[in-house]
Amino acid sequence: MTRSAQESRQALRVAVSWLLVLTVAFIVYASLYPFDFDPWRLHAARAELARSLDWRPPPRTDLIANLIFYLPFGALLTYLTPRRWGYLRCIFWVLILGSVLSFLMECAQFMTRDRDPSITDVALNGASAAAAAVLAFGARRLGLRPALPQLRAPRPDFLALVLVGLWLAFHAAPFMPTVRFIRHLHAPWTLIAWDVSLAGICGFFAGYVLLGAVLRSQLRADSFWPAAAALAALTVLSRLVFRGQHLELNELLGLLTALPVIWQLTRDGDDRAYARATLCFVPALLFFALAPFVFSTATPSAASLYPLDLKHRSLAGEPGWLEAAFLYAGLVWLLAEAGVPIRRSLLWLLGFALLIELAHAWQPGKAAHPAAPLGVLLGAALAYLRRLRASA
Repeated sequence: MTRSAQESRQALRVAVSWLLVLTVAFIVYASLYPFDFDPWRLHAARAELARSLDWRPPPRTDLIANLIFYLPFGALLTYLTPRRWGYLRCIFWVLILGSVLSFLMECAQFMTRDRDPSITDVALNGASAAAAAVLAFGARRLGLRPALPQLRAPRPDFLALVLVGLWLAFHAAPFMPTVRFIRHLHAPWTLIAWDVSLAGICGFFAGYVLLGAVLRSQLRADSFWPAAAALAALTVLSRLVFRGQHLELNELLGLLTALPVIWQLTRDGDDRAYARATLCFVPALLFFALAPFVFSTATPSAASLYPLDLKHRSLAGEPGWLEAAFLYAGLVWLLAEAGVPIRRSLLWLLGFALLIELAHAWQPGKAAHPAAPLGVLLGAALAYLRRLRASA
């Protein structure tokens, strides 16, 4: 094996290891959400222990969830097992570890108020992990090998990775998976939320243009479209499994209108690509933020200018914390990539974000909110850390 091939395999093992850590963290989160712990239930749980050891046929939704959510764990763990291990030994190892992880989660559920531990879940989760190992070995026998996308630089830009993470995060918040989307099998027309707004389309157009620019900055041309398609599929899956359990027509139209711009970004040189992305992104963001451009002449109340409620917002059509962080930190990133120094643009960007939020105070149903300026500050801080890291 050549040295480059060894380095590529080692980099892939590191990436798979991190994905496995994130998968286990997600399993812990999904198993214990909403984290309503009550340690005193351990004393009262003795009566429930016998019931939890009984084999109970699970509801169809729980059955599907248990069979799906341990598949990534089993597949990733299979890849990390020593290659000298045999087929049966690897599957048995994955089955044991999957069952142990599930058993620990079921035990922890005894300390929560709302979760219902069951030995049935342990069996199904272990079987799901083992099934993933069987599928992984089958793919290996067919000659299918996972591969990392080819990067433009020796290592990825961590600010770009943060933006991709924020994109997926605001699609998946509040990060609690469900399988309610299976109802669409009986009523396919309910798969899409048919409400359409020009502001919503502009918001997703801006998001996909920014995402395309981020991927273009990191990936070589031959890896761009496969990675972009995989990320788009993961975005759609997040919408179905986590948030709303349906697709938004606004997002689909935003993606379709952004595709020609993204295609052009892949053909432009670096300076022109980021300038083009910025010129498309900023007007769309401004329209998304201020639509429907209905302003009140009354002086806004103090509560609308200085709100105390800092929870995730979406009812008024405003972006939530994660979406605002993605959009406004992404704006900082775009200008930096276009060659605009952060120290020159920061005050202008903060003023831009503050004016948008102050304008919300004069719009019925909206209020000024710190999410946009905080997103700008987040992007500036990450860009500064990136520069320090590059100079170290």
